[in-house]
Amino acid sequence: YRALSKQLIKNYVNQRAVVPWYQQEQKLSIFEEWVKDTVYPVWFKYVKGPYERYQYEHNVADLRMYGLMFDDQHNTNEPVIERAVELLPHDLAVSRYRRMMRAFEINTKKCHLPVEEQNYDPMIPYMAPFIEEAKFQMQEEQELLNFHPWDRRLYSGPTTGFGETTPHSTFTAW
Repeated sequence: YRALSKQLIKNYVNQRAVVPWYQQEQKLSIFEEWVKDTVYPVWFKYVKGPYERYQYEHNVADLRMYGLMFDDQHNTNEPVIERAVELLPHDLAVSRYRRMMRAFEINTKKCHLPVEEQNYDPMIPYMAPFIEEAKFQMQEEQELLNFHPWDRRLYSGPTTGFGETTPHSTFTAW
């Protein structure tokens, strides 16, 4: 029995893959190679690229129309954004508040910002360092409180890891 076990284990070690199947190199078929080499470049050049460019330019035009920045659109009810807004310096917080109030007033009056005031780049991520700092602070708090399972990373995707099942859903703790 012991010799049989040793032989089976020896054969199993030789046969098993050291690298998991999902990390092994995938071979593409001839058709998949052809699609990758000929169809995808045309698709990205004439369909996906222009569509994404149109969406980007449309978003920029909408933000300029109301005098907003991209980071002003974040939902302040999300805990990470709420913490990031608390971390903002006074001048950035005041300018953010004034932009949002001006946009609200412009929207209710059904008018636009004057064209000479629309010459700015609304896609500058002024809140990005504060959002990252808020993520680190909240993650550190959760780790100190032993609040989350240790095998689960927080902020690895669009959800925070605090229990919501979909992005932008309400804050729940399982």
